[in-house]
Amino acid sequence: MTKTTTLQSVEKTIRVLEVFPQFDRPLVTLSEVAEALGWSRPATHQYLTTLVHCGWLQQDTKRQYRLSVRAATFGRFATAHAGVPEAVTRRMHALMQRLEEPISFAVRNGGSALIVERVEPQRSLAVRREAERQLPLGSTSGHVLLAFDPHATAEEQAPHIDAIQEIRERGYSVHRAVWMGDAIEVVAVPILQGEECLGALSVIAPEGRMNLDDAITEMVDSRRAIEADLAAQHPH
Repeated sequence: MTKTTTLQSVEKTIRVLEVFPQFDRPLVTLSEVAEALGWSRPATHQYLTTLVHCGWLQQDTKRQYRLSVRAATFGRFATAHAGVPEAVTRRMHALMQRLEEPISFAVRNGGSALIVERVEPQRSLAVRREAERQLPLGSTSGHVLLAFDPHATAEEQAPHIDAIQEIRERGYSVHRAVWMGDAIEVVAVPILQGEECLGALSVIAPEGRMNLDDAITEMVDSRRAIEADLAAQHPH
């Protein structure tokens, strides 16, 4: 297969923009961006300066950077016209009703997984915690994205290769971990549209509260249903 030729300057520019949501605050410094990207300060400064010149970033008097109004306008347009597909959100609500646990949909965002949609059951006397929106690629959803995203590089996959191979064989990921001090169980599946991985659909619950076999069956069945809906809406 012939390797596609890409422009590294464009790839790097996109990586710079993808860094900003990772900080979860409006203003960041040159050093913070450089550290997050693993780049030198001079190289990072060149890309930041270019984005300021093009109107995608703004720099304040303290030499901190923030996304501009132009970026916000583009974001609103993307939300309206390129948001989470209705087939995904519809199945998420159905899954939440059947499993009675939070359901999330995460997408790749640079070197992390970003939760862009989440639905939760309403429980009486429940202690609500703000869910993390930014997850590492070493998380359950992150592993699924690395396993099925055709744009994931060998360098990104290398630290997780064993988990990735197992997920590809199964078609889903099951993981036990500690989150915010509690032992949890997570089941995640990819959502594919053609050769593209749109995101990772997951269910999370305290360890032992949900039946894992049932959860796996529901998640896998929902993946098939969503992908069938997407294929019917956008036939090749």
